[in-house]
Amino acid sequence: MPTEISGSTGVNKIQDNTIVNADINSSAAIAGSKLVMPTGSVIQVVSALISSEFTSTSSTYSNTPVTLAITPSATSSKVLVMITLGGCISWNNDTYLQAALFRDSSEIFVLEATGGETDSTAKSGYGSVACSHLDSPSSTSAVTYLVKGASANNNSYVRFNADGPNSRRADSSITLMEIAG
Repeated sequence: MPTEISGSTGVNKIQDNTIVNADINSSAAIAGSKLVMPTGSVIQVVSALISSEFTSTSSTYSNTPVTLAITPSATSSKVLVMITLGGCISWNNDTYLQAALFRDSSEIFVLEATGGETDSTAKSGYGSVACSHLDSPSSTSAVTYLVKGASANNNSYVRFNADGPNSRRADSSITLMEIAG
């Protein structure tokens, strides 16, 4: 039998664990902060498709346009980072692609260290690099994930999101998924 609370009486009649799902109106608005997702649940997803071209002639890492931010809801959350770099092209005498994933300013994962063309004649290599990495940022502030790229030889260059064979463009993508910890 339901307990009616009327003013200053009846409050001491309510006990813990006596409200069940059937007692909650289907139109009731429950704040997301009141819900507890089990470990491993996907809490939020952000994604971006990047078509801006990146070219580097330097063997020092440079920021690419492949970047995205997420704000975890708990310090125990993990972030699953999924990246595909399209149209990784490298050419002109002994070069290869270097690409790494950074969380803010810290390198956390090497995507590629030897891909692309590596013979001594001027040629082009075309393809893509894909990776996934489960990160533990331990933060509830915005966290930015960024791919940096470089050529392994200053006499050559590397390009992402560039036209390849048959003038077909290959774009890149980045997806960040917050996973309950």
